[in-house]
Amino acid sequence: PNVCKEIYPQVRQYHFRLYLIFFCKKKKQNTWTEERTIFFLCRCDAPETLTIITEYQGKANLHVFQDWCGQSTNDLRKNVHYPLYPHTRTTVSRLAVSPHWKTYGMRIFGYIHPSMAGEYIFAIGSDDNAEFWLSEDESTENLKLMAYVGKTGLEWTAPGEYEKFASQVSQPVMKSMARYYFEVIHKQSEGPDHVEVAWRPNIEGTTFKVIGSKYISLYKDETDLLMGESAHIPQTVASHEMSMREALRNVKYTVDMVKKDPRDTIFNIPLVNDSYLQNLLPECTYNPSYIFQGTSVGRYNGLHYVQLSSVYPNDFTRQTHVEAEQMCIYQDEKDGFARFMDVNPKEEDWGAEETTFLTTGIVLSCNDVNVMISYLKNSLKNLSCDVATPAPVKENPPQPAEGEEPNVVYEEDALWERVFDVKHTDFQPERTDVVVKSCRRAGNVVMSRDTAMPVVHILMKALRKKHPRCFNTTWSLERVLNVERRVDEKLGSRYFLELEIETAKGEHRLLSRYVYVPNSHEEKEEPGPMLCSPQGFSWNPKATVNILIAVRNQARWVVHFINQMEKIYRATKDENFNVVITDHHSDDLDVEKALQKADLPRYQYKRLEGTFEKTVAVQTAIDLVEDDHSIIFLCDLHLHYPLNFIDTIRKHTVEGKMTYAPIVMRLDCGSSHLEPTGFWELAGYGLLGIYKSDMIRIGGMNTKEFKDKWGGEDWDTLDRVVENKLEVERLHLRNFLHFYHTKRGMWNSRIRKPSS
Repeated sequence: PNVCKEIYPQVRQYHFRLYLIFFCKKKKQNTWTEERTIFFLCRCDAPETLTIITEYQGKANLHVFQDWCGQSTNDLRKNVHYPLYPHTRTTVSRLAVSPHWKTYGMRIFGYIHPSMAGEYIFAIGSDDNAEFWLSEDESTENLKLMAYVGKTGLEWTAPGEYEKFASQVSQPVMKSMARYYFEVIHKQSEGPDHVEVAWRPNIEGTTFKVIGSKYISLYKDETDLLMGESAHIPQTVASHEMSMREALRNVKYTVDMVKKDPRDTIFNIPLVNDSYLQNLLPECTYNPSYIFQGTSVGRYNGLHYVQLSSVYPNDFTRQTHVEAEQMCIYQDEKDGFARFMDVNPKEEDWGAEETTFLTTGIVLSCNDVNVMISYLKNSLKNLSCDVATPAPVKENPPQPAEGEEPNVVYEEDALWERVFDVKHTDFQPERTDVVVKSCRRAGNVVMSRDTAMPVVHILMKALRKKHPRCFNTTWSLERVLNVERRVDEKLGSRYFLELEIETAKGEHRLLSRYVYVPNSHEEKEEPGPMLCSPQGFSWNPKATVNILIAVRNQARWVVHFINQMEKIYRATKDENFNVVITDHHSDDLDVEKALQKADLPRYQYKRLEGTFEKTVAVQTAIDLVEDDHSIIFLCDLHLHYPLNFIDTIRKHTVEGKMTYAPIVMRLDCGSSHLEPTGFWELAGYGLLGIYKSDMIRIGGMNTKEFKDKWGGEDWDTLDRVVENKLEVERLHLRNFLHFYHTKRGMWNSRIRKPSS
């Protein structure tokens, strides 16, 4: 009980269950040793049964506003009849509605009443926009917006798709056995229509499920009320009369990709001391089957030997906000998503799942185990484990159809009570390289949690085993910041793991390393994937990154580039990067003077004379770099660089093994880095990170064929990278953007005034 009070101080009385689990490990010669680890699960519920009027249970109020155009929820709020005078007032038996209708808005409201206390996470999916609001209690005055799909009307999701937008999933919220007022606001224009609200306990391994009749009840029984009676309809912050000016002022739209993500500032976390990671995993041979095995790649055929990697968690590089035409991402769903939806399902009994639906795990220290065992032996028999069974839902008997009257025109209407069930479906991991390359707004493929987390857990287990402390852990996993996976169908998968961990001293450290999971391996005692360290495949955190640029009379873009490099240096304090500029006698800016004034760790500058030859200029910049074991990055002026740019290049470039060609987004005309819209440039390889030793190995820039022309030299370089058995890491890089510009003022163009 004392533990329960610490967890839920707001609950005065409790039912609680205790589960005692010992973990034992079998050792050699058939002897067992007890590790004396106890895992204590406590479920703390308010004991009183929640009183709900039987007729109210199992349904929620639904108000429909028809014949109203627009796609956003704020378009619905502009309706003169909203929210007091809907066209239809009815009920639904679960929070998942699909009436197969168009140009309408709806408001679903009532109460949610959890059967157990604990932390819940809510999610919403819809086509078009929708919002889910939840009160802190049963009052309509304490509503908060928990999750939503879009604000502009351009956003939508497939049924059961909760990972498309960051806004779709709520933060964990603590709820007890009480009732909580909620509202769902939905606006539909044309095409497939649906809205669903799901929930899950804040426990690893659980999945979202649509909130069914067992957990909802009416706000008000409207059966005997006239349509003109509206005093009972709640006026809330979510649904109230709003002027058009107020509605427009409330539209605040931000692209998911520009929102904060731990990856963006990962450089702020100090790396784990390398001595802790030595011999952490067994070493294994690493020779991927997708590396080119021949001697010569056909002209511009290197493209066919480049594969894409997947990431976890979702990095929101997918351009969801400009995706009206992007049904190609869903491949076979051009005719709608009916096959995913179970219309008018039977209410399922969650059964045994409820016994562990919401639990709180507490790991006791090893010194407390003997005391706890003795205490539990004497106390378990006195614990109450009763679970209140909700009252059965009363179904209204079906009403006979009315007879048709003469001289009356009958109009079709939607079946507003049509509810459905849907499985949580993440469409991101289902995408292939083909889909990503054809849908140029698709962004990175996002792997599933079930794929990423077993690898994370095995690595953490190896770390704890190498550095034990009593029976507790020296290291605890704080956050999974980034996981990347490159699949080799024949041999196995390479993972890049970046984990924020906390040491026994409370210090936060970054574990950032490559691991390998072979497809076949010898039988082993422990479950889960076998991890090993890929031989000779690791990144150098101290490698210098040289950013190479060739310029001619591009003053404003040169200043922009220098400002971007200064921005990165001020944020990261990274001393191991160098700016290298070759300048073909620019007369619109003193480039060297601009570099001298810049806040940069170091730079190199060389002024060139004669005709501008870009490949020659780039090769000259390469030759200026003296350290063959440093990284060179062939770059461009017209870019917006993320703060983690230098750090990311270093992590994805492995000497003698791998080059890095991050995918840049080409911005639409008029688009900016604040709200980027555009397409990902999958065909371009001019932005390339490679160790200088490997650049020498492939023969440098092709200054003979591309001496006085520009275009195709990046594919030529890629051909030689592939021929020399180097991998090419290819990932969409968050906030790595190419500004829209014309050819006006470029190195090979001149301005000519028209004659008078």
